[in-house]
Amino acid sequence: MSDGTAENVLPAPVLAVHASQDEIEAILAVVPRMYRANATWAVPLLLNCARAGGITHSRRIAYVLATAQHASHFGARLEEHGAEPARDDVDRSFDRYEPGTPQGRALGNTHAGDGARFRGRGFVSVKGRASYATWSQRLAVPDEIVDGNPVPYFIAHPEAMARPDVAAQTLVRGMRDGLFTGIALGLHVNDKKTDYHGARRVVGGLEHARDVAAIAMTFSRTIEELQSDRHREHMARLAHARALSNTGRDLLKEIGDAVVRLAARGEIMPLPQEVVEWNGEARQGKFVQLDERTCALHQGRGTYIRLDVQRDLNGIVPPEARNMALKRSGEFRLAARQGEVNFWR
Repeated sequence: MSDGTAENVLPAPVLAVHASQDEIEAILAVVPRMYRANATWAVPLLLNCARAGGITHSRRIAYVLATAQHASHFGARLEEHGAEPARDDVDRSFDRYEPGTPQGRALGNTHAGDGARFRGRGFVSVKGRASYATWSQRLAVPDEIVDGNPVPYFIAHPEAMARPDVAAQTLVRGMRDGLFTGIALGLHVNDKKTDYHGARRVVGGLEHARDVAAIAMTFSRTIEELQSDRHREHMARLAHARALSNTGRDLLKEIGDAVVRLAARGEIMPLPQEVVEWNGEARQGKFVQLDERTCALHQGRGTYIRLDVQRDLNGIVPPEARNMALKRSGEFRLAARQGEVNFWR
């Protein structure tokens, strides 16, 4: 194997949207004390990675956090450990994953020692030679050159799967796209329903489904209560500003500033400069207009996230200039009684 280290070679994820400190502290306050030390670094990492990966729905984020807490205690168990060595000082805990065993064949293990080498790693346990090779491709990590031959990066460096940034990307992308079991999180948690019990099928069977659902409900309430408090504070500031001056206001600037604030807090994604259409739909991560009054973020696979942007933006314009929507061109439209103003190109 190469002497290169995972820390020097594996690229760090690009996190475009950051969580606010208020949100992080609110979530940490409901994390059990026994997990809180790890949660101090795991929660910000997962929030950032989830939103950068297109998961902005608060209840989906809550279930991602709940899964990380239940499966790995927020990163305290990022690597599967064997039992105590037997009398001959040989750890045989991973023998059941060796080539020739039913589990070993299912995991794609083909070389002696693969059971221990490709043990479970990550916020949810990714194990087996086949999965390690597949995730090297999914995360677009360049192959490692070993003895002149290209080798998938996580095959050459299996320990890198336990790196926090890699584990976070694996968890988010696996749950978002249904890469663990073929079932995506959006199937059970969306604008029409919140089935936390059924969402357990995203990472496995229904074992412990009730426990994870209860954790997710706690996180969901915390996030949504914080968002409601921010909205009330936001509206109070705007009402005060209107009381100070009802004339000479730059509505376009106020609207733009409001969107920037929401994006900085992680409540919405930053606005794209344009919307690229494909087969009548916008590509992943772009804003589209679902109807006359509703805008949304398109996640791919026909899944949309409804954004309550209009609620916030209506608070900063006078009654005659309300009801903003997103056009397919990517522009905001300010619909007023006396005409229309296009902006944010």
